Amino acid sequence: MSNVASTAAPVYLLDSMSFIFRAYHAMQRQRPMSTRTGVPTAATYVFVNMINKLRKDFGPEYFAAVFDLSGPVFRDERAKTMTTVRKFNIKTQQFDEVEYGGYKANRAEMPADLAQQLPYIRRALEAFHIPIVSAEGFEADDVIGTLSRKAAEAGHPVYVVSNDKDMLQLVTDSVKILNPAKDNLVLDRDKVVETLGVPPEQVIDVMALRGDSIDNIPGAPGIGDKGSIELIQQFGSVEAALDRASEVKRKTYRESLENNRDTVLLSKELVTIHCSVPIELDLEKMRTTAPDIAACRALFTELEFTTMLKELAPAEVTQAYEHLLEPTLEQFAAFEKAARESGFAIAVGASALESASGQVSEQESEGIEEREPVYKTMSLLDLVEKAAQKDVDPRPAKHKVAVAAEADAALLVELDAIRSLLEDESIPKRVHDLKGSLRALEAHGVTLRGAQDDLMLYSYLVNPTHTTHRLSDVAARFSTTPLRETGERELTEAAHAIHALTPTLREDVDALEERRLYETIDLPLVPILFEMEKAGVRIDSALLNRMGETLSTEMQRVGEEIFTQSGHRFNINSPKQLGDVLFNKMNLPKPLKYGKGKVVSTAQDVLEELAEHNAVPRLVLEYRQLAKLKSNYVDSLPLLADSEGRVHTTFNQVGTATGRLSSTNPNLQNIPVRTELGREIRAAFIAAPGNRLISADYSQIELRLMAHFSADPLLVEAYRTGKDIHTLTASEVFGVPAENMSKETRNRAKAVNFGIVYGISPFGLAAQLGIEQNEARLYIETYFERYKGVRAFIDSLLETTRAEQRVRTLFGRIRPIPDIQSRNANLRGFAERTAVNTPLQGTAADLIKLAMIRIDAELTKRKLGTRMILQVHDELLFDVPEAEVAEVAQLVKHQMEHVIELSVPLVAEVGIGANWRDLK
Repeated sequence: MSNVASTAAPVYLLDSMSFIFRAYHAMQRQRPMSTRTGVPTAATYVFVNMINKLRKDFGPEYFAAVFDLSGPVFRDERAKTMTTVRKFNIKTQQFDEVEYGGYKANRAEMPADLAQQLPYIRRALEAFHIPIVSAEGFEADDVIGTLSRKAAEAGHPVYVVSNDKDMLQLVTDSVKILNPAKDNLVLDRDKVVETLGVPPEQVIDVMALRGDSIDNIPGAPGIGDKGSIELIQQFGSVEAALDRASEVKRKTYRESLENNRDTVLLSKELVTIHCSVPIELDLEKMRTTAPDIAACRALFTELEFTTMLKELAPAEVTQAYEHLLEPTLEQFAAFEKAARESGFAIAVGASALESASGQVSEQESEGIEEREPVYKTMSLLDLVEKAAQKDVDPRPAKHKVAVAAEADAALLVELDAIRSLLEDESIPKRVHDLKGSLRALEAHGVTLRGAQDDLMLYSYLVNPTHTTHRLSDVAARFSTTPLRETGERELTEAAHAIHALTPTLREDVDALEERRLYETIDLPLVPILFEMEKAGVRIDSALLNRMGETLSTEMQRVGEEIFTQSGHRFNINSPKQLGDVLFNKMNLPKPLKYGKGKVVSTAQDVLEELAEHNAVPRLVLEYRQLAKLKSNYVDSLPLLADSEGRVHTTFNQVGTATGRLSSTNPNLQNIPVRTELGREIRAAFIAAPGNRLISADYSQIELRLMAHFSADPLLVEAYRTGKDIHTLTASEVFGVPAENMSKETRNRAKAVNFGIVYGISPFGLAAQLGIEQNEARLYIETYFERYKGVRAFIDSLLETTRAEQRVRTLFGRIRPIPDIQSRNANLRGFAERTAVNTPLQGTAADLIKLAMIRIDAELTKRKLGTRMILQVHDELLFDVPEAEVAEVAQLVKHQMEHVIELSVPLVAEVGIGANWRDLK
């Protein structure tokens, strides 16, 4: 190859399969990705990201992706000359002769979920206009070697993009190896010596001695990585090492060389990259051009690569609606006519705060308590400040909104100009985030009526597992038009997107048979949540301030106890310092679960395990709980209260995969109720002067739904006759008569009952109850023997889920569960537990939403002053004038218990009191 320095553009040759396999196995160790229809996408996603990064970092002018072809290669024939090989037996320190299976005989079949992705990867390369190069009878390595040689001879520098050490033999002054997986590490001649210990021309000799178990290249048995380098450094080549084997001091190495000459020489042939493949170097075909945006968009939409879709915005979009910012009278007249005839879409600058806070998925919210450190909640004040810093105004820009009717374009108009249209109930409107739009318009004295289509709710119904349902993300998933998120021009783009996308997503909702769910639950709930947010809940700031002082004192006491017990003073809030004290200075056993980098994890589950054997981690858990309560609630809530002492949370309808509501800024759904301190915080939530609080909480709603779904005779009879279900299970599973039952035995049965609902494993139940796994497994098996209907229901549900890769609630809400077919046992197990729990938890969530709608309608009908102020999963909280307490208590209980007729009765437990803690 040419050693002459060149100014010609470099040629980049991609060793495709090495990166595809790397991407696949890397993502298998994390959480594999798939579309809502179950198509695996992880390897494709990582591969495409790598291509994007290469193009961005290096801007290659010539670029080709090299692939293997299926079928035999010339090495297969050569390897057939070898029928047996020797293997070094470590135990006996002898060489055993074994049958040789052939070149690459040890390679396992490509995993099915990876093979399924190869066509998508090829489509991605075609969309990027990157040619795919292969040669029949030769491997990708040989094609790369040949093209490298020819490109170098033509005066071009060459970068072989690979993470395979075999490629190091190709390195010359003109050819280098580029490894993007290691921060774009470039391996030239000096780097090869530094990495492998020998120059590029001796790489083949090293590989010949050490062999390759993956490709079934035997090498010299008993000579590994270290020995191969030492021998080649000493003798310079395989041939010299074989000829002078008697000079080798180490007996194992000497005997291996003396007895395996033919095998080693054949191994050298097999590891040598063939650089004379009959293939032409066509640089014009390798010349990079702009990607095919349409093809990329089609592929990324199909694979649900939302982030990549958002990055495809062509430059011309930024000017797409500029001429419409100040519509002419003719344009406005045409819009108003179309709006009155068929409705219109409206985009309001309503979602700045929601966008700033993000939409947290259920899985993420459940994991928040494990994050380190624990101690800071983003408040609404933080968000407003961040919005101000970003120059984002949560109100419509300059009192304007963007609208779109049947015309192709969108207009930006003054609010007053369309006030009558916005407030006319008979004119249908399309919006994204109806609640946010109601809030933003009300700030300008406009009451939005007639909103029939909420694109955000449609998106959520179509796939609730998406992390966010912001308009820009919805547009990226479903539209050919990218979308910006701020400014006047962006509002017109948003209106256009809402107008264009609504029919598409409405059709998807109809196809999924979720229209009735949308019309009877999701859409009617929006104005109710809006009114609840406006009402807020009153807090006793003085009580919280006193609690803050108490918590500070208690934290100081616990902190000093930690220092005394550990023998060290350190920052308890620092995971690094805490880990150093626990695992290095106190020598507690390190967990299998490690954190990032070299920091050993000190997450809650790790500390809980250590706490069983040592006081310090137990005290740290206590300290964290105190710090969390103080920061998240005791200190934050008074700062968020308005002039009337009321705190206004934000309810998110699209934040969980199950259909449950979530609460943010502040989160009022995670206040602990099982600890005395958590109950004290609830005491700070009080009624307005002259009012009382009423709480109504569904009793054992998910177990009752299990009885209904499974039709199990024991469960159904227990709930119909009012038996205590936990006592019944204790009798059935543990064989303990009810009259002799201890509280501990009943609590164990309670754990089993709720564990079954959540698809608990023997491991999980054992950990929860502090028993052996065999005992926990016996409990679960005995439960299913006694409750045969439950077993049959779960088996049937899992069978259906495996076939459809999704589950439904009683009301028709769908949750995709593609991992139900995963080859990863852990992911498959989690998916099975999710499949069991979602119909129960999701139906419970829909039930209480429907109850909220009916209760609100009844309160309005009776013209009562009661306000619904909070929803926490299965509980509703009301601020009730004294004169209405008896009536509202009866009204709420009746509506909740009769919201739907099941095979077992629903029971709502009602409490009345001055604060949220003291309800009787």
